[in-house]
Amino acid sequence: MFKDIGKLFLIKPENLEEKVNLYKELNFSNFIFFKEHFEEDFDYYISFLKRKINSRFLAVDQEGGRVCRIEEKYASPLEIAKKYLKEGEKIVSAWAKSIANSVKRKGLNLNLAPCVDLADETSEEFLKGRTFGKNPKLVKELAYIFITEHKKEGVFTCLKHFPGLKDVKTDPHKELPLKETLDEESLYPYKYLFEEEKIDFIMTTHLCIKEIDSQPATFSSKIINILRKDLNYKGAILTDDLNMGALKNWELQERIILSLASGHNLLIYCGGFDNLAQALEDIKSEIEKSSVLRERIKENFSIFDKIEGQRL
Repeated sequence: MFKDIGKLFLIKPENLEEKVNLYKELNFSNFIFFKEHFEEDFDYYISFLKRKINSRFLAVDQEGGRVCRIEEKYASPLEIAKKYLKEGEKIVSAWAKSIANSVKRKGLNLNLAPCVDLADETSEEFLKGRTFGKNPKLVKELAYIFITEHKKEGVFTCLKHFPGLKDVKTDPHKELPLKETLDEESLYPYKYLFEEEKIDFIMTTHLCIKEIDSQPATFSSKIINILRKDLNYKGAILTDDLNMGALKNWELQERIILSLASGHNLLIYCGGFDNLAQALEDIKSEIEKSSVLRERIKENFSIFDKIEGQRL
């Protein structure tokens, strides 16, 4: 079971020609790309990776606006939402299709968007402009268009950040945010998108909701149960980057074990690969001895197979 542990990660590749044998050894098959990757000869880079590794999910954050790793010529989601109110659905469809094509042209198949948090120009800098606004019905409608246009191009999408960063003041890239209660408005886009569209990926956020759990959502089976049982979600659940500052009080080994145990299916890690490889070696025996973790891993592979089989 441990030999397949790499299949549970979405990692940022580094020094690919040097590391490729290490990636193959632990079966890493899911990769996330950043702006620096596209500044080099990316066509060669991605073709080399695909030749050497049986890759599965190749991801990028291509939200529009300032969070565009490939190109930065796209309006932000908030700008598009304002245009939609004046010009209608076609402007959103064209925008979403263009973004989907930018991902597809690079040989990638997963866009880690749309962001369906409820936020606007008054929100904190880490979220400002990245969403369709604070109206949950509008957010749901525009997210639906975004997902639909990506599906037409054969590109997976990922709703984020569950269970919602509405009114959060602390940037999870730096510290762990806290909220007292679950925000029901923030659940609206998820609930109604599940009814209208098949959602394949959802990303949680490093957020602690005190009324539910003392642990952040990344480590909380209670938060995952809201998705699985209350909202009847069947797709894959991703963590946000396990290398973010919000989780600095936990060792990397703990972050991995707790994320898997809580019910997450795919773990994003954008830190140094050597640190990840060492952490995995440290927890190897714990994973092999734990029937719970072994079962979780099997379930994860089953979910990935279903996603690929049904969509692409």
